[in-house]
Parts: sequence; C-alpha cells; structure tokens
Amino acid sequence: MTFTTTFSHSSKLTGRVGSGLLLIFILAALSACQPSIELLQPGSQIALPSVATVVPAAHSIALIGVDFDPPLDYNQIVSNGGLTLLVAIGNLGHSREAAVQVTATLLDSAEAPQTVELLNETVTAKALGPGEVRVVRFSQVSELPVRDRYKLVVEVSPVAGELDLDDNSRTFDIIVRDTR
Repeated sequence: MTFTTTFSHSSKLTGRVGSGLLLIFILAALSACQPSIELLQPGSQIALPSVATVVPAAHSIALIGVDFDPPLDYNQIVSNGGLTLLVAIGNLGHSREAAVQVTATLLDSAEAPQTVELLNETVTAKALGPGEVRVVRFSQVSELPVRDRYKLVVEVSPVAGELDLDDNSRTFDIIVRDTR
C-alpha cells in the first residue's frame, strides 16, 4: 500500500497543519493493525427521567460502572498475565445500606448450544451510606481460557425495600480480535 501526500509550502501554518494531519493518518493506520478488545453493552439505551421529576427512593443501590485493572488488553488475556475486575456501586437512596452484595459471572459465549460458566464470584461491601459510591475489587484472575468472545454479567443484589431494579445489573459482551 502506497500513500502519497502533497503539501503546499506557501505558509508555515499550512505545513504544520499538513504535518499534523499526516501524523494523525499514520497513527490511525498503525493502530488499525493492532489486536483489540471491545467491551460492548447490548441494549444500553436506558432512558433517564428528567432531573425535575426524580424523587430519591429510601432504598436504591445501582451499578455505576465496570473497569479492569490493568485495562483490557489483547496481550494481557492471551498471556494470562492477571486481570482484576473493578465494579463501582452507588447508594442512590437516602438510607444507609449494609452488606451490599455484588456478583460477577464470566461466561464462555461460544456458539455452543449452552454457555459455560468460567468464573463466578460474589463480593460484599460492608456498608454504603446515602450518596456514597464505592469501587468493589474482585479477585485477580490469571488463568483464563482464551476465547474470541466472553459474556460478563455483573449484578448488585437488591437491598430490602428497593423497588427499582433496572440499574442493578448489566451484561457485557467482550470481543477479542487479533487483527495481525
């Protein structure tokens, strides 16, 4: 593949802009050749009510976000270098909640008729005050069978009196692509 770029040198600004665009183009072309991992959340179009209509519930625990330490990387997975799941949970209610349980399940989502559970762990946060957000750290995993696709299900168990459970669980598709 050959790239030909012609720049007009009528001013210093044109040369700088052209050089910057060339650098961006080269970096984009190089990154397209790297292995990648995508973390997708199917059906994540959650409509949130307007702020004026939200009334805090007495009991409301929510799954805020999911991350990995170190960040998901192709080489980290294929080398079984160790990976830790981090889950942020929040108390959206106005009551203190004790013993909040967070469960993570990693499934082999191959095209088989039945998915296989690879990992399952539950971590308990001792107490979560109103408005508090906490990151829950799961055990580090270093021996994971290499697959092209995984399914990660993360759930926060409802607390007593919690009515809205829409924000208590999320499912993610993890797609591993080796583009070499």
